[in-house]
Amino acid sequence: MLYNEDLYTAIDLGSATIRGMVGTKKDGKVLPIAIAEVPTSNAIRKGVVNNMEELHNKLKVLIDRLNEQLPDQHTEIKKVYVGFGGKSLMSRSYKINHKMDNPDGEEISDYHINLINERVKNYRLNAHEVLDVSDPYCLVDGRVERNIKGLLCTEFSIHFNLITTRSSNVNFIRMAIEDRLGLELEAILPSPCCEADVLLYPDAKTLGVALVNIGAGTSSVAIYKNDTLKCLRVIPFGSKNITNDLMSLHITYPEAEKIKLEEAHPFTDAYDDESITLSSPDGTREREIKMRDINSLVTARMKEITANVLRVIRDFEAGARLGSGIVLAGQGALMRGFINYLQSESKFVSLAREFNDKVYKDNTPLSSDVDYAGCAGLIYRAEVNCVGAIDTPQTTASPSSKVTTQAHPQPVAAQVDTPQEAPEETTSAATPQEEPEQHPQQQAQTSLFDLPDVDQPHKTAKREPKSAKRKKSFNWFSKIKDVLTNDDID
Repeated sequence: MLYNEDLYTAIDLGSATIRGMVGTKKDGKVLPIAIAEVPTSNAIRKGVVNNMEELHNKLKVLIDRLNEQLPDQHTEIKKVYVGFGGKSLMSRSYKINHKMDNPDGEEISDYHINLINERVKNYRLNAHEVLDVSDPYCLVDGRVERNIKGLLCTEFSIHFNLITTRSSNVNFIRMAIEDRLGLELEAILPSPCCEADVLLYPDAKTLGVALVNIGAGTSSVAIYKNDTLKCLRVIPFGSKNITNDLMSLHITYPEAEKIKLEEAHPFTDAYDDESITLSSPDGTREREIKMRDINSLVTARMKEITANVLRVIRDFEAGARLGSGIVLAGQGALMRGFINYLQSESKFVSLAREFNDKVYKDNTPLSSDVDYAGCAGLIYRAEVNCVGAIDTPQTTASPSSKVTTQAHPQPVAAQVDTPQEAPEETTSAATPQEEPEQHPQQQAQTSLFDLPDVDQPHKTAKREPKSAKRKKSFNWFSKIKDVLTNDDID
């Protein structure tokens, strides 16, 4: 590969647009190399897969466009990280209490930490998958601690948040990436958390901040306090609902979208006496639509979205104030008058206009386009190189060329002989736990999925049993144990 650094591929599944990015990391910062986007159309609704065939076609176009921009034309994308922000994505608070046998107190040792780790590993969710876990914190005799090993106490508790979604959402994404495209799905990560990594500054996360993304099909609320995710909710309303509401005025979807962005003046009655003129579908006459009807529909829906967002924030603020207020992102947040209305309902409201210092912004294809925040956040978290040499097409060997073909085996065959090492796993309630295979020459990689050993085209791909695909799972419980025992935690 001509490029010296590892390259990572990110795909952010949006309800209106699917965005992709190839980038690398230098000095811990994301350096975008290539970006591309395609309209979602009917492939995704409310952030979840709706039409598998259409999603395959969209993703194929996206991957082809990214491959064309790679610095080395002899390479192609092999693996991807996918960002998911659809409905059913949410955080679940989880707490483990442990009371010492000695009422006078004991030292927290490896024995106690291993007991906690076993309880975490045995945690099960019905019909849901764990995508991520927040950094845990501990209460030791009522005091907040990070590294608890060696402390004397009578009782302690571990607190963290699991970020989950329905298992069906994960399975559909896996089918689209692995079975249809023949790529390896390295991980699915929550888009709101990835966006927060590259849009929010550490001080804001420490003081308390809510990142609100008003998307097309959904709106997400990610709340941070003390530099830790405290709450994540996805509301099944977005700016696309406004477009659908406007269609009740007997106008087409493109007309409704244009009126929403260019003509509507919500949260005010200053333009109610005016009207706009549209041509009839056959072009033989003109139609008039009153601004009063347009503004009332847009205002009602935006107030509904705002009320749901503020309810999530105020439920959290009942226990802790957000010192940095609300940061808005997404195309829906750019609706005329929306920020002013939200500021009248809640103080300290700002718009995310640029990336933080975790992303290179100058002289890159990305510039300051925060619509790619989900992709940039995925690359910031990525750990496995996603680009490799282009595979030579396999041809049928003639008898005279048997020796030659045996001397030059295909790369696919080499992959079968050297399987990757699977990490320690955690399984869902429907999947029995299995012992991962170990290979002395491979380093363990954390992954959400059991990736197939061989990339096969869709036409010849054979679906593996679900239990086999689940051998590799996200080792989220090890993150908790590492935090509790690491002396270098800030």
